[in-house]
Amino acid sequence: MAASTGGTNGHAVAVEVDGVRYPSARSAAQALGIGYSAVTARAHDPRHPNYRWLGATPGRRELTPEDRRIARPLTEPERWPNDGGARRAPVMDPNYDPPRVVRRVGWLRCMCCGRSHFSEDVARARLCLECGGAGGMPTGPRPDCDA
Repeated sequence: MAASTGGTNGHAVAVEVDGVRYPSARSAAQALGIGYSAVTARAHDPRHPNYRWLGATPGRRELTPEDRRIARPLTEPERWPNDGGARRAPVMDPNYDPPRVVRRVGWLRCMCCGRSHFSEDVARARLCLECGGAGGMPTGPRPDCDA
């Protein structure tokens, strides 16, 4: 592990130079106008008592789902009651900036039997499960069946 993140929690290690505390060896190097490795070497060298290695900041680094920049889950809308195919809702991928539309969901009529089903992709899944497609379970009786 690099010297500037010597703590096991991944936080930067604080450094004190001539009584001034810096949050990391890199920030001390930038402020003093010397190299990062020079600050690290001097902090560990007893010949430079004015450079002190203070150690890692305490605590564990918390990572919330909002902090992540990759692998965020798709935002899918909840299924709604059958509206006869009037509404199409987008499924968004928040891993892009701005978020990208992946597909659209909604109610469709099966191209084979004509019954309504909720499709997870209205452009590609146009047949219901009963007719052999990738759409949802159809609702209501078959139109060609005597009920």
